Amino acid sequence: MLNLKNINISYGVIQVIHDVDLNVREGECVALLGSNGSGKTTILKAISGIIPYTSGSISFQGRPCVMNNSTLSYESGIVQVPEGCKILPYMTVQENLLMGAACRDEAWKKRFETLTWIYQIFPKLGERCNQQSNLLSGGERQLLVVGRGLMALPKLLMIDEPSLGLSPRVLMAIYSTMKMLRDKGLTILLSEQNVNQALKIASRGYVLENGRIVMEALSEELLKSPHIRKAYLGM
Repeated sequence: MLNLKNINISYGVIQVIHDVDLNVREGECVALLGSNGSGKTTILKAISGIIPYTSGSISFQGRPCVMNNSTLSYESGIVQVPEGCKILPYMTVQENLLMGAACRDEAWKKRFETLTWIYQIFPKLGERCNQQSNLLSGGERQLLVVGRGLMALPKLLMIDEPSLGLSPRVLMAIYSTMKMLRDKGLTILLSEQNVNQALKIASRGYVLENGRIVMEALSEELLKSPHIRKAYLGM
């Protein structure tokens, strides 16, 4: 479904991504793993069309992605949930959610049906649907940005650092939802520092270090890797 081939990305004269190959099959959950600053978010932004890449190619569902055009990427069904709980603070919870459906015709037509489903999987959002979103807790804001992404009815959902700053209870709710979405056949690319959690729901993983893919394997193989256990799991 998604294919990256020899992707290189530079910020000015500084190259930050080096010859990255990555693929995600339809219905698969794939983890993009690495520490802070390794380049994970940069890759997601290139797939979303937010930033350009200097060389290589990206295709989605067999069609080349238009470089640096986030609108076309979104319309094609590529939806990115950004890190850092980026909400629209002076809108209500429900208004934030509806914004997720606003730019895709199919999603907008089904917005109320999808909204009901979001409130079922995230009851806290339903309870606070008319509350101004800047009054939510950090965990509730994370639920909101994931819910907003789902409102777009994505074909590919890319989630960036969902565990960042979350309590164990909220983290469990987020990952339980992602597992449910995976089981329903949604294609997911998960960018994460929390290697242990990510590999519990992903079938495969890529390890990114200093802008380069250094490992690619099935999740169970990565969890057994001495490098992963030492560098990311503290073993």
